[in-house]
Amino acid sequence: MNPKTRNLINWEEDADYFTLNEAAENEWMKRWDILFQIHPRFDWERNNNFASPNHPLFIKEQSGDCIFCAGTGKATKDGQEVDCPWCEAGQYILPEHRKGKIIIMQDQNDDVPGCQRLPIEDMIKTYCKDGKPYLTSTFSHMMVFALYASMENYRYSDITLYGFEMESDTEYAHQRACAEYWIGYGRALGIKIEAPGAKILTGQHYAYETSAQGERTRLELRINHLKAQLRNAEAEAIKSEGALNAITPFKGIPEVTPAFDLHFDEHFRRKGFVSFLRGAIQETENTIRMHDAYNADGNERPSDAAQMLGLTYELGG
Repeated sequence: MNPKTRNLINWEEDADYFTLNEAAENEWMKRWDILFQIHPRFDWERNNNFASPNHPLFIKEQSGDCIFCAGTGKATKDGQEVDCPWCEAGQYILPEHRKGKIIIMQDQNDDVPGCQRLPIEDMIKTYCKDGKPYLTSTFSHMMVFALYASMENYRYSDITLYGFEMESDTEYAHQRACAEYWIGYGRALGIKIEAPGAKILTGQHYAYETSAQGERTRLELRINHLKAQLRNAEAEAIKSEGALNAITPFKGIPEVTPAFDLHFDEHFRRKGFVSFLRGAIQETENTIRMHDAYNADGNERPSDAAQMLGLTYELGG
């Protein structure tokens, strides 16, 4: 969960606190009621979970030999033997806050206390009328579960989101469209859904506050025009190269030399034009990237801006 907004959580609310995966095992998670671990069993039970090596024990509500150090209490750091950072003398001690909590899972696992199987079939039947689930992340499952629970029990009239920014420069960016879809769905059902401090539900009012998208569209149209021109230029360059190759064996003949020189100049003029068009396309693409970084969410990193503004071209070898 993204630290930018999780630090804004009010832990004293009269509410159900949802979390997911290994987040509940972190010290910053001061309370939680329902944990979503909807990955297949082979995934959540694996012994190489780098985020939380003892996650299988946590899920099963067990103390026991530390998975990370195999109960030895020792680990290696920078080539040196050190105490294992994930246990106490080789033993993983289950946190008290795990006991009595609900774990929403893909399957009904009898060895997981508090396990409740996600009602995925009913959720899809209710909210995905074509029978095709549009659920690209654990977050989207959490959202639809909250909508489903609200419909069944009239329980959630307000949902506040923290830690789910899904920013454009992170691996979670591809999940954002689905997340916003279900947020919009919930709002259409009359549920108040907010994300304090996040960019996920923000943006300028198009045509009233900004014309940025219109500007971007023009840049994309310009690229398409340049690419069409490039295709024609590349074809002409190939033709000129063929003509040059045909006359090159005879360039030493005095009567042919002037014609060779003309073909030589024509070919490299056309090659230069191809390079020019490729550069124009690349620079327009860079302009779009700078446009997006500046306009998309107002959260451009200075290092990114400096890198794009200071981009230097070099003559190839």
